[in-house]
Amino acid sequence: MRLFLGTCDGLALFEDGEVTPLAATGVLCVVRLADGTALAGTAAGSILAWAGAGETRVLAKDLGDAVTSLALAKNGRLVAGCRPAGIWRSKDLGESWSVVATLAACPGADQWTGDGDGIRAAVSAVGSHHKDARTIYVGIDAGGVYRSRDSGRSWYNLGLPCPDVQSIQLSAARPERVFVTTGGGRTQACGAFCSDDEGITWRAIGEANHRQYTMGLAAHPTEPDRVILSASSARPAVWKSHAHCDVYLSTDSGRRFRTVVKDLKGGIRRRALVINPRVPSEAAFGTSTGELWYSNDGGESFDRVGDGLPDLLAVAFA
Repeated sequence: MRLFLGTCDGLALFEDGEVTPLAATGVLCVVRLADGTALAGTAAGSILAWAGAGETRVLAKDLGDAVTSLALAKNGRLVAGCRPAGIWRSKDLGESWSVVATLAACPGADQWTGDGDGIRAAVSAVGSHHKDARTIYVGIDAGGVYRSRDSGRSWYNLGLPCPDVQSIQLSAARPERVFVTTGGGRTQACGAFCSDDEGITWRAIGEANHRQYTMGLAAHPTEPDRVILSASSARPAVWKSHAHCDVYLSTDSGRRFRTVVKDLKGGIRRRALVINPRVPSEAAFGTSTGELWYSNDGGESFDRVGDGLPDLLAVAFA
């Protein structure tokens, strides 16, 4: 089992219990390309690449204050979300990037206010349609979910009930299905949501779960109804001391969940819960307190395989 780990200390490779540092810049998101190369978005606004040997390369820098999210389309095109709220696109596997300037001018952009702590709003999540690379989903951490069907030329607000977007997952097995997790916890509308019509309508999922600050979510690549969700009773700011996070599994697209890991002491970040797209029986997640957990049965159960690690912000199968 090999995993790329993005932490506040940098990028690392976890293999058979051993951790190999790859880069020392704090990493917020990681994707694996088809050839095994890891691309990492950093808290310094750059994108790093590690191809399995030698030094980590800097593919891009100054994409914003931070690169907060990355999405890989089936045709190899990449989308990066940044802080302040903006997106960049690459057509050559990350070697070059161009800004999608239309997002800042889309309806409602003047209402994006960040998290209320004086931090500017960010693109907290991006998603690429698995069959149509022109369709892009963007989540704003205090602005909701927007969709473009024309590679970012125009945008449509999908009217998500809770605007505090944490993650977006599109089903590879059923591309019209979109999962979104939200935080906030200040209204009954917060929690996780699912759309079966590309964001036209939404239904709340996991309503019976008593922890409603949702962040991490992983959709199974071949079973469209299987989804793993994490939820905490508190905001990330206190996750080092008071997380009380649970992990849930649904096999009916979120209509019912059962708890598979209960009362973790650390929370699960928005990109730290994943299913292996090449071996879907494998899943993994990392916590804010440096624990790494692994499943080989599609999320039915998890075992702790690592601890004492830094705050795990992103996890990807290598």
